[in-house]
Amino acid sequence: MLPTEYPALHRLSVEDVFRMADAGILGEEDRVELIDGVLVDVLRPSPEHSTIVSWLNRHFVLGCPDWDVRVQDLLLVEGGFVLPDLMVIERLARDRHPATAALVVEVSITTLRHDTTKARRYARAAVGEYWLVDVVGRSVTVHHLPSPDGYLRVAVHGDDAVLAAPAGAPPVALAELLGPR
Repeated sequence: MLPTEYPALHRLSVEDVFRMADAGILGEEDRVELIDGVLVDVLRPSPEHSTIVSWLNRHFVLGCPDWDVRVQDLLLVEGGFVLPDLMVIERLARDRHPATAALVVEVSITTLRHDTTKARRYARAAVGEYWLVDVVGRSVTVHHLPSPDGYLRVAVHGDDAVLAAPAGAPPVALAELLGPR
């Protein structure tokens, strides 16, 4: 028999999670995101996922010398923080986490539904572009023009497309990014 009322959910703040890490409750090996105050485990990347993220990292590090390129690092968003696979950000002081980015990329092999829900969160954080790489579907959904209600322009590109990249980076050929069929 289920109880008629469920216990209250105690939501965490970013500061709560940082204190948990400082106290050793969360370690560096713990991969979590804070979504609307709830701590959510993040899957470890597969070899294919890591290869695609590595390709993106090389592309944007070489193509955006005046920007910082971060891989699976913390981005502060409304209600917590996420760990995008890649983000291109303006350079910050060493004691600050980014709260926005010129570009965020999520590579999805098994997490497409979860990564799709992040679009609104990224738009509210004024992330200029959000790319969702659907490895299984061999496509990239590009979100442009962030607003408080989400992105105003969304387009899906197949693996034969070449995407213009922000921050002065060279275009991205999706066939090269996604590899052979």
